[in-house]
Amino acid sequence: MKINLKQDRQAIVKHLKQRIRDYPVYVNQGPGADEDPITQITLGYSVAQAGWIALVFDTRPGAEPDGEWNSYIEENMLEFPQWSEAVDALWDNDEPIQLTLPDGSKQNLGEDEGEPVEQIGAMLKDILLQAREENLFAGLPIARKNLMGVEDTEGAYGWPDYDNRFKQGWIIK
Repeated sequence: MKINLKQDRQAIVKHLKQRIRDYPVYVNQGPGADEDPITQITLGYSVAQAGWIALVFDTRPGAEPDGEWNSYIEENMLEFPQWSEAVDALWDNDEPIQLTLPDGSKQNLGEDEGEPVEQIGAMLKDILLQAREENLFAGLPIARKNLMGVEDTEGAYGWPDYDNRFKQGWIIK
């Protein structure tokens, strides 16, 4: 089965930009009060059980990477069913995953290499870092102390590491 992260990346970037555009006229579908500034942005995802990403804005004062975003997946989700279909084919039928990476290069994943959790997590991290570099978050009500990160629901990938979260994972300084 095939997974094309180059195409999926475009869809995720479009979703991120739309969520940013919609935020001021949108009831926050994340932890915290609607009127409070954003303290954390989490780009969560799942590969094996169901393929999706969820971009969750957290407005809780002092928000931490505590998994609270998991309660807000459904209302913030963009689905990628081909991810879980490819993983099912790999584990059920030994069918390798033909992965196209965001840069267009190819990688085949067999049983020994496992699921593309790392590759998808790295892509999501790059999307957040690029959005930060391009100042896409500048129009959002971002708290002075802020954080962004990527989390796989199964714990197989997370960025930034907890000890460096405020060094690497800031949204806006």
